[in-house]
Amino acid sequence: MNQHLIEIENLRFRWPGAAEPLLACDSFSLARGEHLFVRGPSGSGKSTLLGLLTGILTPESGRLSLMQQDTAGLSATRRDRLRADHIGYIFQQFNLVPYLDLVENVILPCRFSQRRADNAERAHGSIAEAAEYLLRHLFTEGELDRNARVANLSVGQQQRVAAARADRRPRYRHCRRADFVA
Repeated sequence: MNQHLIEIENLRFRWPGAAEPLLACDSFSLARGEHLFVRGPSGSGKSTLLGLLTGILTPESGRLSLMQQDTAGLSATRRDRLRADHIGYIFQQFNLVPYLDLVENVILPCRFSQRRADNAERAHGSIAEAAEYLLRHLFTEGELDRNARVANLSVGQQQRVAAARADRRPRYRHCRRADFVA
């Protein structure tokens, strides 16, 4: 059985109108249970790589397989479903909904993924309790105002809400580092 979570072969991506590819990767794989830390200077393609891995972007050529599914071969709807069901994504600008409170922002992915909603209910009894649990672990005592609008939070607090919404807790053991250079 193939244990690779991510497999890349001859991947190329260029923005429209660009002469050269921003990303070119001949071969890469990441096994289940392995962790990867990606770093590099601004403009080196880190966010573009994440966009490709999550199916937000599609490669110009090559193959990118996530959980044994070639993302380029999936429709936009199937890529969205794969991302909603299996990927926690923290955007650079967080993409929080400013008129929602903290809990409503955290449970938002459950509106797009029944799988996430079922997992939250199974683990915590309800989606709201799962959101509360995550927020309690990311905010200090007394700092958490569940009724606050995200637009009124500090950048650090917004980042924690985005981390809770991604529903992933960072782990750094067995971490590999990939350096990207433009």
